[in-house]
Amino acid sequence: MNGYRLPPRHACTAATGVRLSAVVLAACIALSACRFFDPSLTLSIAAPEAPEHWRKAFEPLEYCLVYPNTDTGELEKRWFSEAADILIDIPKTLAVPVLLYPYREQRSLRLPPAGGVYPLDCDASCTTLSLSWRHGAAARVLCRLWEGGMEGSAVNAARLMREMAARCPGDPWALDLDRICSRLASGEFRVTDIRPAPSRRLQLQPGTGCWFLESPFRHPLPAYENGSLILEAVPLGMHYLFKEESNVWYLLYVEQEQVLISRSP
Repeated sequence: MNGYRLPPRHACTAATGVRLSAVVLAACIALSACRFFDPSLTLSIAAPEAPEHWRKAFEPLEYCLVYPNTDTGELEKRWFSEAADILIDIPKTLAVPVLLYPYREQRSLRLPPAGGVYPLDCDASCTTLSLSWRHGAAARVLCRLWEGGMEGSAVNAARLMREMAARCPGDPWALDLDRICSRLASGEFRVTDIRPAPSRRLQLQPGTGCWFLESPFRHPLPAYENGSLILEAVPLGMHYLFKEESNVWYLLYVEQEQVLISRSP
């Protein structure tokens, strides 16, 4: 996680520290005495449908489900050709993140994940966890913290998800996720740390047609007749630029003063 240190797993710092209500815990995991004392929990995963422009450009997709392993606490990966009829076992603790990554190009190109957090995204019986594209970024933050040894129960996950949804400019992947992770990990997090990532306006020349970036919230935009394309508020860093209903795509690396671009093989 970019070199910053995390508190040990199970730790709760003052800055991240308001735990979820005991009422939520009781409602979701005290369904029976046997289930309460079981250290793991079996969930059915309800996956969202891929955005329409993804389906036009990418199908078929493969999917990789990522979630904490019940025995070791490390992240487990399971592959599926279709994101349907999935059962998983997770640790019975609060704010457990689950991510569903779509892959294309024979698993070589990974798209931003859908996500969900147990028990916040569960149904009333806490047997089904519904994943969504809008919760993917928040679940990714919690997953990064988990990778570094800090469980989601050390974070007020409900408020984090609510504030990320409220403060993102229509796209949670445009937030500065690195800053959110590092501030949570350091114990110095404030809600004002949820802010858009540094970005810039791009003018590219990919050619005619409709183009879109990798975020599920970035919808296709038509290029001008001369093949030029304007993209607003593109966060600094690596991106994919795809052409709608085509196998053509570009790899972009956006810096403050320049953009490196290369076409796919």
